[in-house]
Amino acid sequence: MSSVRLSQVERDHLALLQRPASEVLELCKSAFDYLVNGPNLERYDMLAKKYAGDVNSEAVQRAVEALISLLIHVTTKSTPNGEQVNMRNIFPDLSDDVLEVLEQFVTSKRNFVEGSIKSANIRAYRLVNLDWRLEVRTASRCLLQQSNIVITMKLYLHTEPKNENRELLEIDTSERSENELKAMHEDERRHRKDLIVQTDVSSLVYLIKTLEDALAESKTRRIKNIVNAIH
Repeated sequence: MSSVRLSQVERDHLALLQRPASEVLELCKSAFDYLVNGPNLERYDMLAKKYAGDVNSEAVQRAVEALISLLIHVTTKSTPNGEQVNMRNIFPDLSDDVLEVLEQFVTSKRNFVEGSIKSANIRAYRLVNLDWRLEVRTASRCLLQQSNIVITMKLYLHTEPKNENRELLEIDTSERSENELKAMHEDERRHRKDLIVQTDVSSLVYLIKTLEDALAESKTRRIKNIVNAIH
């Protein structure tokens, strides 16, 4: 049997799984609705009011998001020959009824998640180039301080992987017909997106740290399993 390791934060967010199976079923339905339609704050607030105790809508939303994370973990961990993850190994303290609900949830939604991951990978934009400049505003009537330092960046995004030989192949356009050039420009316009963003220094430092953490996490076994599932 394959196994999945959840972080302590994810386990804390899944504390609502200790509730009756009927309530866990509502959480699973909310998780799938999140995947299809996005978060539904009114639904989370309604579920929180149904639960006894000090459960609020934020706790319900965190549980829903943790269920989605569990679904992705289990889907990418399952082997191609159909070997499934043993839920009892992940949640040894849950009742049999709740475990049955979770197993039905991850089994019935596995194909949906696999298709979503692959289609998202096809549509995802990749960063192929970056221009930046440092701007300093020395004075303004609208500012309480006399200086304001910002970094302006232009991100060049493309839905296709960067091909090192692509530009070399397209430099000589003199021998191409007008229709070929038009088709090339249309293809480039359809797959390319340029974004201009502006941030302050502290936000940029936070952004760099977040990207470095994501880079470190990309080397973990869990992310490698997701990448293998995509390809």
